Amino acid sequence: MKKKMIFLIVIVCCSCGKDHVSVKFDKKTFTQQRQLWQASNTKDYEYHLFASGFMMYYGKIHVENGSFKYDEILHEYASSLFMDYATIDKIYQTIEEIYNHYNKADKSDFYYNEIEVEYDKTNHIPTKIHYHHFQSPNLAVDGTFYFEISSFKKHN
Repeated sequence: MKKKMIFLIVIVCCSCGKDHVSVKFDKKTFTQQRQLWQASNTKDYEYHLFASGFMMYYGKIHVENGSFKYDEILHEYASSLFMDYATIDKIYQTIEEIYNHYNKADKSDFYYNEIEVEYDKTNHIPTKIHYHHFQSPNLAVDGTFYFEISSFKKHN
C-alpha cells in the first residue's frame, strides 16, 4: 500500500509540472556567421529591410560608424522602422534575445517554436529571418514574423 501511494504521488507531481518550449534554431551557424560579421569590422553600409506581417515595412537603412543613421521608406504603406533591425549587429542581438527568451520558457498560449535564418555567406549577414510560433486556437495574434535583408552594400 505504501509503495502504491508513493508511486501515485510521483505520478501526480510529474504531471503537474509545466512543459517547456524547445526552440528549433541552428545556434552553431548563427554564432559562426555572427563572429565572421564582427571580424569583418564593417561599420558603414546600407541595406534594404522588408518586414512582413501585421506591421509591414520596406525601406533602405543607412548605417554609419556602426550606428543607425537614417532610413528611406521604399513603399507608401510601410510602417515605421523596426529599430531592432536597424543595424546588422542589432539584428543579431534581436535574434539571440528572442531565442534566449523563449527557449526553455514555460509553454503558454503563444510562443516561438522555431527561428529559421538564412545567411549571405560572403558578407555574413542574415538575409531571411522567419519566426515560427505556436498560438492557442482561440487566441488572435498580430505580429510581424518574417524579415528579409537585401541589397547590402558596404561604404568606404
